Amino acid sequence: MPPPTGAVDVNSFAFLRQMIAGGRYPWWYPDAGKGLQIDYFVYGTDWLPLVASLTTQNPININGDSAFVILSGVLTETATNNTTFLALSPLLFQIQDTGSGRFLSNHAVHAGNWFGTAQEPKYWDVPKIIAPNSTLAVSAQNLEAVDRNVRVDFHGFKIFNFKP
Repeated sequence: MPPPTGAVDVNSFAFLRQMIAGGRYPWWYPDAGKGLQIDYFVYGTDWLPLVASLTTQNPININGDSAFVILSGVLTETATNNTTFLALSPLLFQIQDTGSGRFLSNHAVHAGNWFGTAQEPKYWDVPKIIAPNSTLAVSAQNLEAVDRNVRVDFHGFKIFNFKP
């Protein structure tokens, strides 16, 4: 189905919700989720600080009442005093969906390939569905010899009462 014309952000949750309300589901939408209630949601995790030259894993526990569909990723990186935003992100990330046991890449990937900014989120080429009661294990590696505060958020929506 072609996107509508005009100034509509076809990557927005509002557009997706409008499509679904009209019974038009994107090709990637799970059959088991059709007809179920959805709601916008953000899951995130912070490294305060992500220590220089270190790799650390943070778990994000997905609620049991709903699956979570990741549409985009956002990264905010500041100096440890939280007053200076850092433009360069010498960071690698490895993400694992523990519900399926699968890594989302075969190696740690540069931050720019997973995450955008709050002003320009990185929309994922194919949204990722995370099952209820799963954990999204996010490993961050600081490639620079400087501590930094790193916050990542996964924007998407919950599908309530989803049974994979």
